[in-house]
Amino acid sequence: MAKFASIITFLFVVLIIFSAFEAPTIVEGKSCKRQPKSGTKGCMKDGDCRKTCVDTEKATRATCDYTFPRRVCFCHFPC
Repeated sequence: MAKFASIITFLFVVLIIFSAFEAPTIVEGKSCKRQPKSGTKGCMKDGDCRKTCVDTEKATRATCDYTFPRRVCFCHFPC
């Protein structure tokens, strides 16, 4: 029984080690964010900001972040 437990433990450790090597690595460049110059600045979700930031101002992405006392659009550009 002890030998069986040792084999299972060994296989589990090997599985953990190999899964660590298989994890994808995502590299992103530095992103600078600012409020949009045109259009709406208030939002409730990220989709509300997408048209203003991505379509109009050519940002890479748009987020709706909470900045006291309300939620505000932010456009993300490469630095």
